[in-house]
Formats: sequence, structure tokens, C-alpha cells
Amino acid sequence: MTNVQADHRPGALQQAGINQSRFSSTSVELEEIAGACILRLHSLEPARELVRAIATRDIEIPLQCNQASGQDPATLCLRPNEWLLVSMQHTATSLTEQLKPAIDPALTTLLDNSDGLATFRLAGTGVPWLLSKLSGLDFLAGADGNQHCACTRMGHAAVTVHYHRPGDDSSPFVFDLVFDRSIAKYLWNLLTESAPHANDLAEAFGHGRL
Repeated sequence: MTNVQADHRPGALQQAGINQSRFSSTSVELEEIAGACILRLHSLEPARELVRAIATRDIEIPLQCNQASGQDPATLCLRPNEWLLVSMQHTATSLTEQLKPAIDPALTTLLDNSDGLATFRLAGTGVPWLLSKLSGLDFLAGADGNQHCACTRMGHAAVTVHYHRPGDDSSPFVFDLVFDRSIAKYLWNLLTESAPHANDLAEAFGHGRL
């Protein structure tokens, strides 16, 4: 799994009373990614004009829903004119300051959701089976070698899924799950308890490309 910068705030799992942040089975690796900067960008500005303005700040944002672009920050298009910006290198303050000159505060809001959201990272050949089992989306078809995102539900929990390379282009693809911090224990248990079936499916039927 990819290492991320150290963070001294308690993780969502620690706060929920779970004294582990990693899980591994034969085909699934799962870990909590703590310390991410996550900003939510919502705008009433014409999308193409906003994209051009933000590009002057060296940040690329996609126009189409379910598209994702960039590496750090990565930008996920959740729905028309709404994005998540995720970074392990920037603080919320530094990233906000970088973006401020490109947005009209009367039409665009930029909110720091870093403390309200948590992130789990999954890697391994069984992960597309695991996520497809828990969601109505086909993650086997989605493991196509192109960065993208999707909003879905897993066991009644709202989750944003980000499929991407966490390092450079030589890094393997992973699935990051971004979700409300309060359900970390529920989602962790759901994933770890469902992993054995995903192992069986991956062994019996193969796996999507990762």
C-alpha cells in the first residue's frame, strides 16, 4: 500500500474504538488514510469559465460527472458544478489560498470537509468483487486503467469511490472510499466481514484489471 504523510490527529477508526487501521486477506488490502485535506467546491458560475479560471492556479478540474483528474490535489466531479479536491501534500488553508483568486465568492463556495470525512484505501485483485458485492455498480468493468469516481451506497452508507494511482504512473491503481467520518466503524466492519467472499470470487472467476 502507498505511504502517506504522517498525521497526528486521531483517525476515524481510533475515535470509533477500533485499534487497527489495516486489514489484509488473500486478495484484499484495506487501510485508513488519515490526514487528507478534502475541500468541497460548489459553484453557480458557468462550469467552463470556472475550469479555465482554476486552471490558472495549476489545478485541473473535470467537467463531466464521475470524471477525476490530477494527482495532488486530485479533483473529483461529483455532480454538475460540484467537486471534491483531495490532497495529502496541501493543508486546507494552503489549498484554499491557492484557489481563492480564481473563484467569485458571491457564486462559489469552498468548504473544508477534512475533519468531517474519512478515507479507506483498498488494493488487490479481490477489491472489484468486494465493492461490486456491496454496491449496485460494476467495479469489475470500472477497473479499466483510467482515473474516475462515482457516488454510490454500500450497505446503506453513502460513499464516494475514487479509482486512481496514488503515486506516479508506475503505481498500481487503488480504490479510495470517501465517506462521513461517523460511519467509519460500520463501513470497516462491512468491508472486512465481506472480504472472504470476495477472496472466493476472485479465485473462482478472476478479477478486473488493477
